[in-house]
Amino acid sequence: MPVDEESGTLISFDESGFTGPDLLNEDQPYFVYASHDLSPPEASEFLESLKTDFRLQGGELKATRLKRRRDWDELSDRICEITDRRSRVIFFEKRAALAGKFFEYFFEPVLSENNLAFYRIDFHRYMMNAILFLMRDSGTDYSGLSTQMQAFMRSFRPADAPDLFGANGQHHIVMERIQSFCVGYADRIAAETEHLRPGNDETGKWALDLTSTSLFSLLFQWWGHRHPRLQVLCDDSKPLTQMADHFNAWVGQDQSVPVTNGRTSIELRGNLVAPIEFGSSEEHPTIQLADLLAGMTVDFCNRKGGAPSGIQKWVLRNCMWSHSVEFDPELVRKGNPTVRVGRELLKELALKAERGDDPLDQIGSFIERTRARFEA
Repeated sequence: MPVDEESGTLISFDESGFTGPDLLNEDQPYFVYASHDLSPPEASEFLESLKTDFRLQGGELKATRLKRRRDWDELSDRICEITDRRSRVIFFEKRAALAGKFFEYFFEPVLSENNLAFYRIDFHRYMMNAILFLMRDSGTDYSGLSTQMQAFMRSFRPADAPDLFGANGQHHIVMERIQSFCVGYADRIAAETEHLRPGNDETGKWALDLTSTSLFSLLFQWWGHRHPRLQVLCDDSKPLTQMADHFNAWVGQDQSVPVTNGRTSIELRGNLVAPIEFGSSEEHPTIQLADLLAGMTVDFCNRKGGAPSGIQKWVLRNCMWSHSVEFDPELVRKGNPTVRVGRELLKELALKAERGDDPLDQIGSFIERTRARFEA
């Protein structure tokens, strides 16, 4: 694997399935961010060989077009072969991502002073999957509430989510408890997120963006651990352009930064040799190749076992699974101790909200007692 110690190893990125802050888009239910460390000469030579061997017309190869060809299986096998173990991809089921963002912007502001107690028991993952189950499998139409969830996380104005902050209608007990929490702590949620409203802070504009989240994971928890110095080339992206300064702060940072979620600790590492560069797949063969990788992964997400076998094997080996987000049926299974603890904790938080109590008062001891009941 070529490494240029002086200029750094080029890592190229591109996405597929981008719909901005619309995570409820039914036509494109998955978002994928793909990366690889092939050099421009390697990528260019490979793309030219594809054009020759498969008689591909036109200058730029796009996954959306190639996937419609009858020889897509053979094409994708070639792409998998040249990029295997030199790539890393992340994917998001968008509705799952929206459910996860719900915890981040509705619950986290209220629980932030002791949030590790909740992350330590995977309460955030329980909540994400419980909400997603209601959205997709409960038999009740929650499209209205889902739309309001998304609307609030675009405006951060409670008026845009009246059914969440007003506890209207009869719902599944989990949703009623979520509503109780939102109603009881509405003022705190509004106050803690007010700075994210349009006009107050550019960061809030990208609250539902998945691009910067993906880039952060791929850069600092994968590529930064595999190459001592990195060049970063991304496809043109409005969210990344706005967030670029957060990444550019890592230029010349040759050290690891430890972080923890309360259960495990990880090291963030990514020594950038220069600020992030942006370009187009038409001009950069490495971005064009990243587009093909993203398109292959979306094909896998949409078709799972129906995708070409080569793509299935490639995704298994090259996906950053621990950072990808999709529905986990194990986290709605009633007998799962994590689910049982999560249900009781949500119930307790809803009761505290209805009484107007401090949500964190004695919550640590409650969690420990509940875990002792269900995890023995």
